[in-house]
Amino acid sequence: MEITSFCKTLFCEVAVVGGGTAGIAASIEAARHGKHTMMFEKGTSLGGLATNGYVPQIAGNIEGICLEFTKRLDAVGQLRKIDPSKDYYRNPSFEPEYGKIVFEDMCLENGVRVIYDSTLIAVEMKDERNIDFLIFFTKGGYMKVKAKMYIDATGDGDLAALSGVPFEVGGQDFAGLNIASTQGSRWANADLIKYQKAEEEWRAKKIAEGDKDPLPMVYVLEEEAIKRGEISRHVCNPAAGFFRVIIPNTPMDNASFVTFSFHSYYCHNTDAEDITRQILEQHQLMKQFHAFLKNHVPGFENLRLVGIGNVPGVRDSRRIFGEYMLKAADVACGTKFEDGIARFPEMFDTHHPTSDYWFFMRHVHIPEVAGSAVAEEDHLGKTCDARMHPFGVPAGIPVRSNPRDYCDIPYGTLIPQDVDNLLCAGRCCSAEFHAQGSMRIIGPAMGTGQAAGLAVCVAIDRKVNPRELDGKEIRQMLIAEGVELDKPCDGYWEELRNMEGDLVINKGDAISIIPKKKED
Repeated sequence: MEITSFCKTLFCEVAVVGGGTAGIAASIEAARHGKHTMMFEKGTSLGGLATNGYVPQIAGNIEGICLEFTKRLDAVGQLRKIDPSKDYYRNPSFEPEYGKIVFEDMCLENGVRVIYDSTLIAVEMKDERNIDFLIFFTKGGYMKVKAKMYIDATGDGDLAALSGVPFEVGGQDFAGLNIASTQGSRWANADLIKYQKAEEEWRAKKIAEGDKDPLPMVYVLEEEAIKRGEISRHVCNPAAGFFRVIIPNTPMDNASFVTFSFHSYYCHNTDAEDITRQILEQHQLMKQFHAFLKNHVPGFENLRLVGIGNVPGVRDSRRIFGEYMLKAADVACGTKFEDGIARFPEMFDTHHPTSDYWFFMRHVHIPEVAGSAVAEEDHLGKTCDARMHPFGVPAGIPVRSNPRDYCDIPYGTLIPQDVDNLLCAGRCCSAEFHAQGSMRIIGPAMGTGQAAGLAVCVAIDRKVNPRELDGKEIRQMLIAEGVELDKPCDGYWEELRNMEGDLVINKGDAISIIPKKKED
């Protein structure tokens, strides 16, 4: 269908599509550099999955605009630090509803024009390599948007795909399946003091009975509920039990929390029918889990389900082919790049595409061990069973990222092939399947967004396209703005670097540092 009638046409210098964390950082950065910036969001609030999907935990290295956001939340009492005694932020949680407001405030203060209720449906190309204008569907009709530079922060690479950028969906070692999705949810009236006490008493009892490494109580109770037909499968995992993120300003004996543990497997995240299947499945699992907790787990007798995320908990879909594709080996080996514009110091974050036993896949197989990678000796590693590798064990040595190190995310991952006046930010950047998690979580997503926002401004000023810029210069400009890319990650990560101990594979398939016992 050719669209010839438009309700309006908007003009700007920088058009950012997507109002999630990456798009917010890109928009703020571009506006701060004096560019007329518009950000288009199909919903009616900012923050993407972080706020609207109930994933309000700021993971990854917190720096740049991400650090500004974190400090602002802290200043207004809407942030919860895991350890208040520390002078740094490590996985802090925030009130998601207030997060929407803080994101809006930061955008409006810096001159970003936010346009809600705008769904991108088409792209018109000026020539084979340049976007002419975008077409959005709005309540008022079709809207045309024309800019000098465009940033795809949709998460799904919608703008890039519509522009003709090549992309990939799914993992090669999982026959094209996507990472497991989980719709976020919010819960209230949990007595977590009572629950934690019950878990501790359970563990002590099992150890006294001779079980050296007992499963969490909630996992065992859940297994019994599955056998009774009360719940369809595990929500809790055998390593960590029941994952939850505490909402600020709620007491532990009457806590509110969010969880994003209702996994759907065998996902195809660009297929509307399959996304619908995932959502319906997860809603049923929430209902079953609510009844299970209330009826069988101490501390949850008065539990209420008070919110369900209004965006699906999709972790990956399209990943563009860029000037550089970040490799899983780069993450494992702690690779550093001269044009590194953001950083990832975490473990692999692949929510297992098929297994509700493993839940996560924290290792990859590479031909040769290099850098700081923590390697096993044999091709068949400690966790390489059929549940972990249902399509066969990949060739190479199983390796995991070293908690004492980090990898850089290079500028080239933001630059799509074949289109010149476009950059990408966030989870749709150029990365292999298992490396994509390094750009998905809030910290590095905002880092890639900030870098993209800066780069398009430099390109406009110099009348070149972003591909022609030297990524090393963009890195230095970010450093000049206070993003300490030239220094190792600090705070929590510095503590890990300085911690003496052995690196061991834990029950969650990741690496833990086991401190050395002090000699008497």
